Amino acid sequence: MRRLLGRLMPWAALAGALLMGLAMTFAVHLAETRRATAEFARTADLAVDLITTRLHQHVVVLRAAKGLFAAQDGLVARNEFLRFIVEVGIASDLSGVRGVGFAPLVPAAQTAGPEAELLAHYRQQIPVRPATDQPWRAPIVLLEPADERNLAALGYDMYSDPVRRAAMLRAIASDEPEMSGPAVLVQEIDGEKQMGFLIYLAYGGRPDLLEAADTAGGPPAEGFVYAPFRGADLIRAALAEAPDLPVALEIVDKAAPERPLYRGDIPAEGTALRQVREVEVMGRSWRIDVWQTGGRAWHRHLGTLLVGLISVFFAAATGLAVAARRHEEAQAREVMAAAAREAEYRGLLLQEMKHRIKNHIARIQSIARQSARGAEDVATFTAAFDARLQAMAAVQEILAGTAMAQAGLREILRKELQQCLDTEEVEHLLDGPPVILDERQAHALALVAHELVTNAMKYGGLSEGGGGLRVGWRIEESSPPEVVIDWVERFETAEATPAAGKGFGSRLIEASLKGELSGTIERSFTGEGLRITLRFPLNPAMKPKDEGAGSRERRRRRGMMVRDGETAG
Repeated sequence: MRRLLGRLMPWAALAGALLMGLAMTFAVHLAETRRATAEFARTADLAVDLITTRLHQHVVVLRAAKGLFAAQDGLVARNEFLRFIVEVGIASDLSGVRGVGFAPLVPAAQTAGPEAELLAHYRQQIPVRPATDQPWRAPIVLLEPADERNLAALGYDMYSDPVRRAAMLRAIASDEPEMSGPAVLVQEIDGEKQMGFLIYLAYGGRPDLLEAADTAGGPPAEGFVYAPFRGADLIRAALAEAPDLPVALEIVDKAAPERPLYRGDIPAEGTALRQVREVEVMGRSWRIDVWQTGGRAWHRHLGTLLVGLISVFFAAATGLAVAARRHEEAQAREVMAAAAREAEYRGLLLQEMKHRIKNHIARIQSIARQSARGAEDVATFTAAFDARLQAMAAVQEILAGTAMAQAGLREILRKELQQCLDTEEVEHLLDGPPVILDERQAHALALVAHELVTNAMKYGGLSEGGGGLRVGWRIEESSPPEVVIDWVERFETAEATPAAGKGFGSRLIEASLKGELSGTIERSFTGEGLRITLRFPLNPAMKPKDEGAGSRERRRRRGMMVRDGETAG
């Protein structure tokens, strides 16, 4: 058995090494495929950009030609127009674009004017053609440079063709260059015919006349500056700007796929990478299929072949290197993710700090105005302003100790009462369930509690003639739930009961309840003292924390009720 195992061990080791090598080879193959695809995607984008850029360059020429006609009220002599064509460089290079021309828009029956223009420009009797059932004609009266192909197009009524007419109407409506669908140009007079298209720019357009039922108002435009394009010539000229671009293209207008604008030498299916782009060009939607050329498929995977050979001998070492590399990449991703989380957290902290600072400034300004409004002198203002700022600061200590901008109702009341009572006494005065307030509610309630404590110290249950204070609260189920706080002050004698008034403190309490808490306040005097009931809606998003077993036990020992209606209910 041991001898058999000894013989099998090398084969097992070789099989394991080969399996690892195959896995490594496959991983490299995938990586090379992804890299080749990404590189070819950039190449495809470059090819598309070359085509669209060349089209837009010709559009610039059309705009300049329109400006020439506008500057001369539509009356441009042929020699002036030809000089313009020479200056923009079209006459020396007709690759793709056949030239630039002009076609007036006239009533269908009035062909004498265009034919006279043709005679003046080209010294030839050229009739307007073909017959039409349309109310308007757009015959070509000017087309330069005047080579054999362009001369054959003179006099052709482009408005009679539905493909050209649709682009003309769009050009009038938009006052922008508009491209026609695929069409065979009138210039195709020899055996090598190409599919082409035209770009129109309306001159003197009046879109309001497009829907007119008759011709009484005149044509919807004075005419069109236009450029005819041969599809194959245009694409070849555009790609010639990057002569080493290894691509083959097929371009179709999505509205007329049966008439492709261009089709190059397409490789056999499955032998080359392919990318598809859809572009919007001057009112038309083109689909451009791009194939990679200039190499065999296996050339893209030389690295795969090399790794496959090497992995047979060094599979184990390669596997360890790949594992280490992946581990490093994972660590790098974790570090980047941690850095991103830290940056996001710092941003949140900064925004929170800005938000709180703005809120604090607004509150301090409000407190200052309120304190100044009720003060008789500087000392009174200083004392009231300082006391209220301290109340605000006390609540801020609670807010600063929380992960979120929130505070407990019990903590707020405890902080206020601890300014005049011992901690143990305060615990016996408070009774109610856990209630969590958001930042706005916490600040508002702190100011209200400060005023109530101040009044209780001066006149009420905490004054010299006071018999005691009880503060209780409950949550009433409604939509949304409401917090109800019962503030009960007892007095030793009926004479000690303070008179009801509307002092500054009372106004501040009501303003905070109504403005900040959307709540109400009710006061009632009895023979035993004063009962104040505060109500305001609870923010449902604020979840109460568990008070803990110790707090529950203290509440059980104190009891949930106080005699004579002095609890919060």
